[in-house]
Amino acid sequence: MRSDEELQSILVLMFARKITIAISSFAKSMAARRELSRLPLKEPRAYQGAHPQISQPKEVACYSRDADRTVHFDRRALRTYRPPPLPVQLDEGFETFVEKAHARDDPAPLKDVLGALASKGVDVAASHIVTYRNNLNKLLLTPFQPDDDWEIGVERQGGGRVHLQVRETARKAAEEARRDERQRRFCYWGYKFEALCTADADAGGEREGWRPPSPSDLGTCAHLCSTAELSRLRAHYAERQPAPAAPAAAVDANEEFCCVMSLGLERIKILMAAEIDCADEARDGGGGGFVELKTSKAPRSARDTANFERNKLLRYWVQSFLAGVPKIVVGFRDDQGEVTSVQPLRTMQIPRMVRGKPHGWDPSVALRFGHTVLDWVLREAAKLPADDGAQLVLRFEPSERALILYAT
Repeated sequence: MRSDEELQSILVLMFARKITIAISSFAKSMAARRELSRLPLKEPRAYQGAHPQISQPKEVACYSRDADRTVHFDRRALRTYRPPPLPVQLDEGFETFVEKAHARDDPAPLKDVLGALASKGVDVAASHIVTYRNNLNKLLLTPFQPDDDWEIGVERQGGGRVHLQVRETARKAAEEARRDERQRRFCYWGYKFEALCTADADAGGEREGWRPPSPSDLGTCAHLCSTAELSRLRAHYAERQPAPAAPAAAVDANEEFCCVMSLGLERIKILMAAEIDCADEARDGGGGGFVELKTSKAPRSARDTANFERNKLLRYWVQSFLAGVPKIVVGFRDDQGEVTSVQPLRTMQIPRMVRGKPHGWDPSVALRFGHTVLDWVLREAAKLPADDGAQLVLRFEPSERALILYAT
């Protein structure tokens, strides 16, 4: 049997090998690229101004994915939001977590998106861009996060249309290879929070909300008692304790619901696919709309609050605004993963929460920059020979403060 030191050395070597392979692959791909055009990144204030005209996202297709990654062109995987009972421990069940499986070189293929559109008879040729939301997130965040590199695959289609593919950079691949157990737990906490907020009463036992603390039901007062006091109560009320609940089902990151939406940014017509966490319960006979679920460390100081508003609220807003998601639910946790409070946010009100603050950000900067880049990419792609399937790469290079379009 190997010693702990030997196992640690093996893990270090494995991580080093993964990083070396990622960097080598990146170097080879860069050597094979030919620069076609570049667009300098200006300071955020250069993009300030009136919002570009953007249409309300409209659902045109969807698909669901099972735990075995089987795709169905329906809404079976869309879950309903229900407020979780508090407090909740996000770390529970980590040992049985099933992480998302990706193809090695194609983390988010568009074939399922195109299949969903075809199933609904949507004319893809009438659009300019087909993409996942992830690519648009990268674009709109760039003026505020100019130190993070990213890449997007650009596949030219007939009629000047382009398909944007999700790509990983060498930096991202290296970070993934270096991920330790603590970082894997952080990732799990997000999925666990989603599971807790969408638990099905019929599938996983009765969901109970808050109940008055009662010594005859220690589940309601365990967080209020010391260990010694809890032990005395457990012994005294042993016969009255409810039977232990069945273990919760494993959290599986492979199950997902994806909505495909049409939206317009000025003259640019976009078909965008976005993974959706859940839907609000219908109210007054109408649909409640989609809901985005997030976890964040609870702010403990004015500095923590400023960082949350500068960084996380910006990302929350971009992601939800693009998909027309009206509501975001944030579970605030501690360092051990215990969520003690939940705060609902209205997407359209988030910019007002940071307006006029030293750490605030202007939503028009993100939208105007995004439109500038997409318009530039379409114009540059249209200059190429009219052969479908031409492969390009759009890369943001922080060291040069420029977006560079390469032919591969």
